[in-house]
Amino acid sequence: MKTNFTSLCKVLACASAFTLISLFTSAQCIAPAMVWQHPVLVSGAANQVNAQYKFANVTSGVDAFVTITGTTGGATLTNIDDSTMGYNGAWQPIVKTPTTMGASTSYMSFKVDFKNTDGSSHSFNCFQLSFIDVDGDGAHVREMVAAKNSNAVTVGPLSVLTVQSTSGNFVQATAPYTNFPNIDTSAWKTNINFGYANSNSVNEIRIGCITDNNFTVQERYACGFFQQITMPTIPILPVNYVSFDANAIDKNVILKWTTENEINNNHFEVERSFDGTHFSTVGLVLDGFANGTQKNYMFKDNGKELLANNTVYYRLKQVDNNDKFTYTNTLVVKLGAIAETKMQVSPNPFVETLTAGFIANTSGIAEMKIVSITGQVVCAKQVSVSKGYNSVQVGGLAKLAPGMYVARLTLDNAEVSTQKIIKN
Repeated sequence: MKTNFTSLCKVLACASAFTLISLFTSAQCIAPAMVWQHPVLVSGAANQVNAQYKFANVTSGVDAFVTITGTTGGATLTNIDDSTMGYNGAWQPIVKTPTTMGASTSYMSFKVDFKNTDGSSHSFNCFQLSFIDVDGDGAHVREMVAAKNSNAVTVGPLSVLTVQSTSGNFVQATAPYTNFPNIDTSAWKTNINFGYANSNSVNEIRIGCITDNNFTVQERYACGFFQQITMPTIPILPVNYVSFDANAIDKNVILKWTTENEINNNHFEVERSFDGTHFSTVGLVLDGFANGTQKNYMFKDNGKELLANNTVYYRLKQVDNNDKFTYTNTLVVKLGAIAETKMQVSPNPFVETLTAGFIANTSGIAEMKIVSITGQVVCAKQVSVSKGYNSVQVGGLAKLAPGMYVARLTLDNAEVSTQKIIKN
């Protein structure tokens, strides 16, 4: 249970007394103390995708606009901002779990834009988004939050959150099943800070849950503070992932990932599972191929265990020089479908970039087209391919409207494969 808003000043006063380290101290920038109250629906249907809300005067002369940009896994939004509990000055959406039983990840996606009262864009030197009380229901539901393109991410030294970098430059924090009562801004173990610099927006925020097979349908209460919340900070994520993909070739799987801005990275461990829960290490990758500021990595899994399974799960364990480690998101690869499918597109759903892996019988020219459900070609890319396994990456898709599309692959002007894909 979160405390009320009046206690925030006491919390910050205590933080100051202990001379805690601020997220932006080194940059000599103090994040503004925003107050989010009384949202007004300015377009769309309430609590539905594409609805936009205005939070007026979150700080002097600046309004915040929140757009619901998508829903994934059956999540629904009950309330864009509930002030009956928690902190009255925070942004507190209520997201409901799926109504269909089963293990899943579900979330609502939001975009935040800051504008001056005259409607022009407002860019802050810095601002901070802190999620408070990211925990579970004590049994079968774990809350998760994620934010895109943050300049700094910190958690407390005793954090119970699992923090990982996912494709699309997201950082995601996942709670344990444990429910933590009486949580407030000084209870650092369930808090995470996302810091932004020289920005007028947060391109995407994800708020939702990870459930097991026996969860109870419920509404989860999120608390997002746009305030200078301070705590003993521990910088995290020595590696930022540009992409992480896995593609099956017969009964082998090729994993590829690209990183940038590596700090104290020691090695990667490739972990595999056949049930999505119990993972074991199947490979060690020490270094990749440098490509400017990025590095490209590859690992081929040709284990005999793959022959007896139709579905396999992979994740990366990144280990730094101090033996600390973080995990990526988990990829699911269908082995049994490869005989009928010449192309596999991932990630699916996608946000701004996708990769198509396929086997070509001869060398030639391949073209990947992204086609809307109305038949309009919204993106196309041609590449030269050689006999055997190839992949083509298509980027610049962030501006596409959310929904269903079709990926069409042609080789030497002959269509060889199609796959339905979803844009988040």
